[in-house]
Amino acid sequence: MFIRSRLFVLALLASRVAGHGLQRRANPLDKYPQNTVPNGNGPVLYYNGSGPVPSVNTISPEPAPLPGLTVGQISASIVHEVVAISTGGLINDSCTICQASLDVLHIASLTLSQDAMTAIMIDICVALDLNSLTDHGSCESYFSGTGGLGPYFAQVLQKMSLATGDMQAFCFHEFSTCKAPPLVKINESDWFAPKPANRMSAPQPSGETFNVLHFSDWHMDPRYDVGGEANCTTGLCCRFDSANSHLNTTSLNPSLPASRFGDFVCDSPADLALSAFSSMRQNVNFSSVALSIFTGDIVSHDRTNQASEALSEYEETTAYETFKAQLGSIPLYATLGNHDSWPSGFNTPNSFQNGTNAFSWNYELLSSLWQAKGWINGTEQQYASSHYGAYAHTTKEGLRVVSINTDFWYTPNIFNYHNYTNPDKSGILRFLVSELLAAEAANQRVWIIGHVPSGGGSAIANPSILFHSIVARFSPSTIAGVFFGHTHQDNKQLFYDFASSNSSSASSGVVRNYTDLDYDAPLMVAWVGPSIVPLTNYNAGWSVYSVDAVTFEVMNAQVYFANISNTLSWSPEPVWEFEYDARSTYDPLCQWPASAPLNATFWSRVTDMMMKNDSLIEEYLFLATKKSVLTPACVGKCLERSICSIRSSNRAVSDTCA
Repeated sequence: MFIRSRLFVLALLASRVAGHGLQRRANPLDKYPQNTVPNGNGPVLYYNGSGPVPSVNTISPEPAPLPGLTVGQISASIVHEVVAISTGGLINDSCTICQASLDVLHIASLTLSQDAMTAIMIDICVALDLNSLTDHGSCESYFSGTGGLGPYFAQVLQKMSLATGDMQAFCFHEFSTCKAPPLVKINESDWFAPKPANRMSAPQPSGETFNVLHFSDWHMDPRYDVGGEANCTTGLCCRFDSANSHLNTTSLNPSLPASRFGDFVCDSPADLALSAFSSMRQNVNFSSVALSIFTGDIVSHDRTNQASEALSEYEETTAYETFKAQLGSIPLYATLGNHDSWPSGFNTPNSFQNGTNAFSWNYELLSSLWQAKGWINGTEQQYASSHYGAYAHTTKEGLRVVSINTDFWYTPNIFNYHNYTNPDKSGILRFLVSELLAAEAANQRVWIIGHVPSGGGSAIANPSILFHSIVARFSPSTIAGVFFGHTHQDNKQLFYDFASSNSSSASSGVVRNYTDLDYDAPLMVAWVGPSIVPLTNYNAGWSVYSVDAVTFEVMNAQVYFANISNTLSWSPEPVWEFEYDARSTYDPLCQWPASAPLNATFWSRVTDMMMKNDSLIEEYLFLATKKSVLTPACVGKCLERSICSIRSSNRAVSDTCA
């Protein structure tokens, strides 16, 4: 009965379909022979793109082409975009504003000329009222006038990339608008093998010594205006155009006339600079001096719109001829300072642009001067002329002196913000490692001389942490000393070994934590030489080291200074005084063996005592300024930061001192 009922229903449905004049419904997988579907009075419908259906590769019409813009229109758009990013209020994060602005300029520099980019930077500077960033000049003079820095910025902008953190690094170091970029992961096995077991200690002192003179930051100002305004409010004082806007004084009616012997906020006048050598001859027997070192900075601190390549060339030539005339037969080993180039601090890797280097003229000049004075040989001069002023020279005593260009970790060197994650774009540190490996194999001792210390706020992080690794690997067996300048102070910088659990292994992917140090394992001390120049409220000074004749470690140090507070009473020449003796000052109870050098262990013990005795760190800070009456007060956290600074040999550690 059930089966019959179902058949009846089906028959009834079939009769109703037939009654409506419709054909059988298609099977879901049926294909019509022509892929067509009848549509009554409507158009035939198709499957599978048959019939007049357009093919899959039919090209649609394009919109009207982009209008051809003039360079002026493009430039105006770029300026508008950067100004809008900075002032539009849609972006409230200063780091994002900074990076976005740089990225816009980067894109613009890919198609526009250096002249167009320079004009854009001037317009942005004016629109955003950034005159305060132009070194006391105008936007026009800074970027395209006598300063002419616009083309250099354009070159860097074209090379910068977000992919290597260049914009973030620039915004952190130059404007403090971003947080510090992450440290690069350095595979130390790509640089050197682990320290051999027989290279864990320094050789024993011989008991024989010779003297070494160390002076730094000469900054003799050939435009120094005796009687000019020494209390100016902008730019470099003691100049023909120096003025004090608060007191309405100029160099014609100065509130503080510039002494011919120097002032606290001025570069070195000729009388003061020359008198340093007279002081050396008076206080040190030159027959006992085997060599001298100069850790950079010759050129005066001119405003950008008053400096030039011609001025740098004149001052560098004059200075080294003066050094030779004053030192006579004493050889001088020099290094390039951040002010020993034009523009100041700018240096590029040889690979930066088309196999040429815009600063080759300077490397050729300096290396030729060094060779002409008999301080380096022809082979060393050729290397220095094509490698940023770097060289390695063996003295007649057997000491290997390696001079490196530290502008490649100097924060204001804008070319360091191209390919920021590469810690050695120039190859300077690879050169240093090769020299240290050769010296280690030859059982030779090495001094490293540079200008900008690897610790502190003047160094970018990645090269400085690599330098720390290099010094840790080759100290204290091969490296006998490290010497810097730049700070204008008499400072020490300690290199500690890494904590035992803080390893670097390529096979396991483990990388260093460059702030995790073993403060019970000091390895090397860097001697940061006092400056001749009194600028930044310091007195003038120089050092003499007693150096072991075999190990080449510093056995003792003495500093002499000229008290700038007394310049108006000096006559007929500046007065230099003995300042302090390192042994008697920092080891008054003679607890350190007389036969032991003033090495990293000695200075680490001093910092331990400083932590327990505020008066000791206070004395260190006073001596650092060469006993300046303008030494700033320092108490509490300031004292802690100062000790931390001594114990910071790379930027990552220095940043923890804040």
